[in-house]
Amino acid sequence: MKRSRSIYYLLTLLLLLSASDLHASAESDYDLGLKAYQAGDNVAAAAYFESALDQGMESLSLLYNLASSYYKVGRLEEAKEYFKQLEQTGAMRDIARYHLGLIAVKEKDVFLARQYFSSVVSSGEDKKLTGLSEKHLAALSGKEKRWRSLLSFNTGYDDNIFSASGDSVLDEADSFYELYASTDILLSGGRTDGWLMGAGLYGMKFNSNDENDQYNFLLGLQRATRFADWDSNIHLKLSKSTYAGDDFQTMTKLDVIARKSITRRERIYLRYRGDVIRSDNAIYDYLEGWRQRARIEYRNYAADNIKNVYYEFELNDRGTLVTAIDSYDYSPTRHTVRGVYTHIIDEHWWLTGDLAYRFSEFEASPTIDRVDDQWKLSLSADYRFDRTMKLTAKYQYTDNDSTVDRYIYDKSVFKIGMSKLF
Repeated sequence: MKRSRSIYYLLTLLLLLSASDLHASAESDYDLGLKAYQAGDNVAAAAYFESALDQGMESLSLLYNLASSYYKVGRLEEAKEYFKQLEQTGAMRDIARYHLGLIAVKEKDVFLARQYFSSVVSSGEDKKLTGLSEKHLAALSGKEKRWRSLLSFNTGYDDNIFSASGDSVLDEADSFYELYASTDILLSGGRTDGWLMGAGLYGMKFNSNDENDQYNFLLGLQRATRFADWDSNIHLKLSKSTYAGDDFQTMTKLDVIARKSITRRERIYLRYRGDVIRSDNAIYDYLEGWRQRARIEYRNYAADNIKNVYYEFELNDRGTLVTAIDSYDYSPTRHTVRGVYTHIIDEHWWLTGDLAYRFSEFEASPTIDRVDDQWKLSLSADYRFDRTMKLTAKYQYTDNDSTVDRYIYDKSVFKIGMSKLF
């Protein structure tokens, strides 16, 4: 019995000594790696840091030094792997994104580099990194891609394609396909301070019923600039649309957006949109006129979530639909409040919840006094393959209550699709 106990204690002691030696060896290799790194021998530094990692040493400083050594010897794929691990930590997020921006520059991916450097500037937590990132952004302004394009394709199902009351004969469900494509060209300057011209195409086609098919074609000229401490975009657009295969509307649009940082993680947005609407089909002349919308929005960017809320005020001066029994005004005054919360699980998975309430008051007619209350809820999940491509699944529910029966409806829409930024 005593002999077996002695053997047990001896084996335990040997295991403890072995673990201690391994720990000391990992620490020793890490220290040797630091000396080699400081001496400029990055090949040796990477080897020592690899050895420390293989022996079980775990620390953010080890991962950072290993990633930096890989970067300096040109092993960019391995450097990206470890910098992306560090990007998921709060303490090392900005420095990791800064280095990922440097790697993107080496790989001649100007758009991705600008995204990383802009993220560091938006964070603003490290003044030195912020200053360096701003210098890189300035240097990249002349190297930006002149052309940028977006392609998105969705397929889905709408259980009430005409937004009709539940007891109406128009209450019809159908599946659909949805396509959006846009492109723009940088005419002069940069995308944050320059002139751009763009074009877009949107189409929605239903499988069984073509009476709700929609297509829209758009051309636009945009000026991006900065006034005082506000970043702004002024966009003038001309769009033409069809509905159910027939000409529908031509619209001239003015869209002005201004953004200001109020803290390192908080932004405030102001937006004005004005539309002049011309009917291209006598059937829809009652929709002709103008529409104006003004919005104030607050956004908060945290490490693992994005929160934004806005209020929008809308005025319309449009026509009236006159039928044999009633007249229906189409010039509402609207108030909309909306909140969106996005949870960032990791670099690939993003979940979003979106809730909006809209109150619409229409001018009273001799026979109808219309007021609408609308709630809209949507839930979506994104899988982001990278910063340019994602798969999205989305569910949206709309409930519209009205003092006029024909405008009372609810509907559910589900769609799934891919989008790619070029």
